[in-house]
This record gives sequence, structure tokens and C-alpha cells, in this order.
Amino acid sequence: MAAEKRKDRPAHSLIAGTIAGAVEGAATYPTELVKTKMQLQGSQQYVAQGGQVYRGAMDCARATVQTQGIRGLYRGLTPMLLGNAAKAGVRFLTYDTVKAWLSDDGGRLSMPRTMLAGLCAGVIEGGTVVAPSETIKTRLIHDQCMPRQNTYRGM
Repeated sequence: MAAEKRKDRPAHSLIAGTIAGAVEGAATYPTELVKTKMQLQGSQQYVAQGGQVYRGAMDCARATVQTQGIRGLYRGLTPMLLGNAAKAGVRFLTYDTVKAWLSDDGGRLSMPRTMLAGLCAGVIEGGTVVAPSETIKTRLIHDQCMPRQNTYRGM
């Protein structure tokens, strides 16, 4: 009896990607927060509105913890976590779907076709999830850096 290659259902790719994206987002959020704060301070508008200017990444992290506690490094995590989970879910699902379309009868994929599947996954991910979620994340972080009353509350 010949062993047949198990075909994963699309739901498996979506769930695996979503879980991977959520774990990645939770683990890396403090560095993402610091990076975004450092990028924002380069804007003339940010400085003109009274945004805090940091001497470097460590100064930014230290100042955040001093003014907001350790929880300050995770402030705004939920929208980023949801965006990261959706992004990875869409990427995994798209990659596996396109890979299945491009595979030969034996289930094999050439290097150019593998690269094409990855390209398609990246384009779909970027257009449907990354652009909106990055905009939301950046606006929320910008808002929490401003000395005036915050514009955004929650998600």
C-alpha cells in the first residue's frame, strides 16, 4: 500500500499562521514600540507638538518604563497583536494555496515556482493586512507619545 502525501486543509495554514503571528507579535512588541517612537521623533511635526525626544533606543525604553512602568512597553499591544496574527495567517494561507496551484502532479515545486508562491503571499499580505495594521499601530504609538490628551482610546 503506497503512502499518500497528506494534504493540509487551508484552515490549518490559516490557524498556524495566526498563532505564529500572535506569538511573534507578543514577543517583539517592546522593541517595535521603541523603534516606532524613535522613528517618530525624526518628524518636525512630532517635535513641534511637544513629543519627547530620546537619546537612543535604551533611553527610550528607560524613559517609557520610568514614566509608565513595565506595562508601558506593552501599551498598544492588542492592535499590533491582532494585525500581526492576521498578517501571518494571510501569508501562510496564501503561500500554501499558491504553492498547491503551482505544484506538479507529484506535489513538487521548482525553485522559481516556490519563489513565485512567496512573492504572491507577500503581495497579498502587504496589500490586505500590513498597510492598514501598520497605520493603526503607528498612530496609536504617536498618540501615546504626545503630551496633550490622547486622541485614541482603545482599539
